[in-house]
Amino acid sequence: MGQEGEILDYSEAFEEGGRVIVAKKFAFESEARLYAAHLNEASIPNFLSNTNTAATLPIPLLGVGSVSLHVREKDSEAAAHIIAELDLQAKQTAEEESFYEADEGDIEFQRELSQNHQGHIRLILFWLVLVVSLMLVLRAFLRAAGTIDGSWDPF
Repeated sequence: MGQEGEILDYSEAFEEGGRVIVAKKFAFESEARLYAAHLNEASIPNFLSNTNTAATLPIPLLGVGSVSLHVREKDSEAAAHIIAELDLQAKQTAEEESFYEADEGDIEFQRELSQNHQGHIRLILFWLVLVVSLMLVLRAFLRAAGTIDGSWDPF
């Protein structure tokens, strides 16, 4: 690849008349740059497109602004092999970070967190119901005492 800041679209690695294809599309520029770096290490010329659009319109779910990694058509097989390896590594990393390998202590800790959270919600609901009930009782007493009439009734 070229030097830092070089416009890769026009480098000598992409000869005129040679076909350039999209090797992979990414939702995030950082991930695309990681893949491009691995292709650079393997001496496979590449470039990214739509990086500015992806940064200003981050809508990866709709496919708008997705970053594309381009390679020469003649390098597509080697690039596909490297991309497949990187995809597999990313998948394995995601699986390692899952809770499927949690031990009993981890599970018990998560259970206690969940129960504490539910306890806090119940306590908040209890106090909310109590305050509203007291306000209704107070309103009834004030009406009975004639302090307030029925013309202004927020409830």
